[in-house]
Parts: sequence; structure tokens; C-alpha cells
Amino acid sequence: MELIRKITEILSRIGQRDKLTENFIFPYSSDPKIKREQIWNNLQKGLLFEDNQTFIPWQTPYNYVRKFEIKRHDSGDRTNWYLGKRKILDGYEGHFEVMKWCWYSWRKPIKEISENIGHDLEGMKNFRFLETHITNLLGEPIKKELEKFGSLDIGEVIWRNKNVTIRLIGIEIFNCRYQFKIGINEKE
Repeated sequence: MELIRKITEILSRIGQRDKLTENFIFPYSSDPKIKREQIWNNLQKGLLFEDNQTFIPWQTPYNYVRKFEIKRHDSGDRTNWYLGKRKILDGYEGHFEVMKWCWYSWRKPIKEISENIGHDLEGMKNFRFLETHITNLLGEPIKKELEKFGSLDIGEVIWRNKNVTIRLIGIEIFNCRYQFKIGINEKE
């Protein structure tokens, strides 16, 4: 199975040219309104790692994610690429990754970059920090549905602008787990 996965990935690169753009705005304006617009404009095209000015366009196919990876992990039904500790969204530092299900084509473009922001109390603390940071930077969320699970908050906070959605998610599966996801909206 591993050999088939590798061969399929290599074959998907044949005849495919690197058409990825790196058109992004950085550094940002010191004016908060202009900065908000600049960040949303960047996000419409992809995700900017501000610390090393690497731009990952949303049209990047899975077989090109290796250009950005620090570590790759293949397991049964998925491949995870760890993109390392990076700064995004005007200085937020996180550990980001991309995940591909085995039934997706290697040529399919990535739709989302995510971060696991922790478990239980530490995860909720990071969730709250990110909620404040993103709200101050990009404005009020379009959706905020939280509920108590013991002393912890779980639920979802969402920001959306045109084709991009930013989500903070808290769920309970044996413990409370928190995630941060940025991606483009699926066509409906």
C-alpha cells in the first residue's frame, strides 16, 4: 500500500507545471482598517507565513505540499504534512499542518491549513487567546456558538470573508480538544 501511495504521488507530478503565485501583501499597514483589508485579501489567495514570507496558495495541489513541509507522516487513510512553527495573521505563532485523505487525488488543491491548539484547560486558554486576537485583527465573528462542558467551553467561532473561512473549534472526545482552521469555502 505504501509503495502504491508513493508511485501515485510521483506520477501525479508528471506533466504538471508549477503555476503557483506568490502575490501577497507584507508588511502590513499600521492603520488597523487597511491592515484588516490586506490580511483578508491575502487570505483570499492563500496563507502567508509571515516569519519567512512563504506564501501557500489555495490552489497548491497536495503533491506540492512537500515544498513547505518540515515533516510528513503517512498512516492508513491519510497523509499529514507538518509545516512547522510559523507566524500568521499579524504575528500569531502556531504549529500548522495539512491533511490529505487517501481517496483524494494528489492533484487536488488543498482547501485548509489547520493547527491543533491543545486539550482541556490549556487548549481552552489558547482558544480564548486566538478568539481575541482574530476579533481584534479581523472584526467580530459571523457565528459564535459556545456551551459549557464542565468548566470548559466547547463549540465554534467562525469568521468569513468572501471565499475564506476561519474557524475555532472546541469538541469533546474523551477530553476537550481545540482546533484552529483556515481555508477556502467548498463550492456548493
